[in-house]
Amino acid sequence: MDLNVDDPNNFTITPNENGTELVCFKDSISSGSSLWLDNSLRTNVPIFALQLAFILALNRLFLALSKSSHVPRIVVNIFAGMIMGPSFLGQWEDYRKTIFPFHIMMPVETVAGLTLVYYVFLIGLEADLKTLRRCRKKSIILAISGTIFTVPIGFGLYYLLLTNFGSNPMPPSHRTSHFHGAMIWGFTLSCSEFREIAYILSDLKLLLTENGQLALTASLINDLINWIFLPVAINEFCYDSIIILTVTILIGFACWYIFHPGAEWILNKIGTRDKEFIETEVVFLLHLVLVFGLISDGLGAHSITGAYFLGLIIPKGMLSDTIQDKVLDFVADFMMPLFFAVIGQRMKIDEWPWMTVIVVVVMAFIAKILSTSLVFFINRMPLVEGLTVGLLMNTKGIVSIIILNSARNKLELNSTAFGVMLLTCWLMTVPVGPVLAATKTFASNNFLDRSHRRTMQGTRPDSPLRVLACVHTKRDANVIINLLKESCPSVKSPIQVIAVELIKMTKGWSHHAASSLIIKDAHKPSFSTKSSRSGSFKDDNNDNNDTLGSFDNLTQAIFVEKMRILSSYKSMHKDIFNLAKQRGVTLILTTIYKEPTYDGLGAGAATARAANIVNRDRASKDKKKVVLENLVEGTPCCLAIFVDRGFGQKRAKVQKLAMLYVAGLDDREALSYAWRMSRNPEAQLTVVRLVWDNPNDQFDETDEQCLTSFVRQTLDTPWVKYMEKTVKNEKETVTLLNKVANKGFDLFIIGRGNGRKMSLAQTEDPVLEEPALGPLGDTLSDLNSAAKTSILILQ
Repeated sequence: MDLNVDDPNNFTITPNENGTELVCFKDSISSGSSLWLDNSLRTNVPIFALQLAFILALNRLFLALSKSSHVPRIVVNIFAGMIMGPSFLGQWEDYRKTIFPFHIMMPVETVAGLTLVYYVFLIGLEADLKTLRRCRKKSIILAISGTIFTVPIGFGLYYLLLTNFGSNPMPPSHRTSHFHGAMIWGFTLSCSEFREIAYILSDLKLLLTENGQLALTASLINDLINWIFLPVAINEFCYDSIIILTVTILIGFACWYIFHPGAEWILNKIGTRDKEFIETEVVFLLHLVLVFGLISDGLGAHSITGAYFLGLIIPKGMLSDTIQDKVLDFVADFMMPLFFAVIGQRMKIDEWPWMTVIVVVVMAFIAKILSTSLVFFINRMPLVEGLTVGLLMNTKGIVSIIILNSARNKLELNSTAFGVMLLTCWLMTVPVGPVLAATKTFASNNFLDRSHRRTMQGTRPDSPLRVLACVHTKRDANVIINLLKESCPSVKSPIQVIAVELIKMTKGWSHHAASSLIIKDAHKPSFSTKSSRSGSFKDDNNDNNDTLGSFDNLTQAIFVEKMRILSSYKSMHKDIFNLAKQRGVTLILTTIYKEPTYDGLGAGAATARAANIVNRDRASKDKKKVVLENLVEGTPCCLAIFVDRGFGQKRAKVQKLAMLYVAGLDDREALSYAWRMSRNPEAQLTVVRLVWDNPNDQFDETDEQCLTSFVRQTLDTPWVKYMEKTVKNEKETVTLLNKVANKGFDLFIIGRGNGRKMSLAQTEDPVLEEPALGPLGDTLSDLNSAAKTSILILQ
């Protein structure tokens, strides 16, 4: 750290033989309590408490201001650290003397170093190297070429900066040659942070795109390369570094092939059912982090290397989730701002050659973009997509900061080289999220919104039906499978299903950079769901927990691709929408379970029912319905909500279907799906048109044409019937619904009635128990007479 003190008489400097300087501070210590004395803030604990409070307050302020800017948290953390440094707030003399006096920085640096060790341990804990097995060749080439291409550029930019375009001689180096500093710049420039890229893609809901998957897997490989060569980057580049690198690689192989299977065997053998035993394991592992850090530090590598490897070898499951739940908030949110404050204190903008700095930043910014574009050009891929992926690969993270900080500690970088590269890393990361967000908005406004909304009506009888099936549990999967089997799949009109398991993000995952993860072609869960965490670790890998396994045995022209989405319920619908747009899905299919509680006796019963709904405790609401409510708000295609009551479980010779037609686009969609199901000779379809005897309810020409076409084409089909019923008020409507329900139908098919005026209730805005089902669906699902009839509601 550069000396920046206010009282030159308060310290003495003694030069060392290796070119460094030993600084000794003169300080007076009062005996007893120093409360209210002049030197209260000159003791370690009070000044540390003041520093921590100030750092956290400023950090949270900037995080709040940047909430909607689509930048990862590390951008805000670095910015807050720079603001607290000597080049900004440090210019204020009272600030330096009161909050960040130079001689009291050692406690902050010590705690920050310990925090970094635990933070890197958590990074390793959430990493899953098994995903590397699914990496494509393009991702590997992209990661390797980005490293090979940018390291030499980092070399050149380092010498360019220190010589100011060759106009100045190279400044003297303290302990090592400038070759070491140039290597540091090369390694830093080659870094691409997986966690930050995952955060950006997840925040913008671009994880499912082709470019998003390519950038994510390439950054994962690049991240692994960075961690392997980190000991080389932060140690002197000589014979000892090769030994250290070799030892580090051997430790990595030992951790993965010896300690990792051993840890899995122990957890399988002992189990994690006992809550107190889990807490003991957590405390033991937190102690083990220090042991691994000490061992790796003793071998010449950084202590964070051992912590990272320890996180990698811990099996994913209940234990790792518990550690994250207990530690992640405290380490990442509360303590890590200390580390970035220390980094900021070391960045001092002196008389930099600003023209050279600008050239360095621009060249560093385009280095990854050029290397990525070259790979895209060689593989004959669109160059515009190469620019997008190259922009993503510019994202820097904690590894880059660690390399720079360690090099500054070892005096391998002087103040200017350290500050310029730190500023460069920050400037390279800042625009990634906002630029991609703006590009996505532009593309959506100009292309996606102009495309035709995919509907059931627009599906040709001889074309495949593309369905995105959303399941939470194994029961959901079985219910949807039964419906698909009865939807007349054939060789001429097959059903192409994308089965997506929706998994709620845990408390620990919700704070990770990758706020939603997509796992393709999943055969078995690679992580435990909330429901499985009550059991032992052994139960996490049980086949009974394979929710998507039911889709493996489908035949008869039903083709399935399986995926898993790990996200929060509040944003899960965005992943579903993006996936539906990417794959050209016609129908999004989801389920809901609702027991009937309404006898349908008339207006008095309806009023009492409405009062019960209003007074219901909303805290007990199933949070899975949040996903459903978000789906109905802006679905990009047809949405089908299936209320299951045993449809297809007891297979009868004939499936009796009833379609209730009112009016509007949703009902036309429902009629199209019912029409498809009626093509099965083993299905009987009855279409009942409800004619509202009310001048406010209008039946337009589109509905007339749709029904006329249906009646004409099914006139000679004996298993399809059509009838019309007139109703005047809610009581007559409910009576008719009860009468139809008592006919013993297996399935009702109705439209949700989105945007349609309908006098089912006596009020214009009826109180609905399940608004997502619409007025008719909510009433029908609540009738006791329909307790054994499944309901399919389409929007």
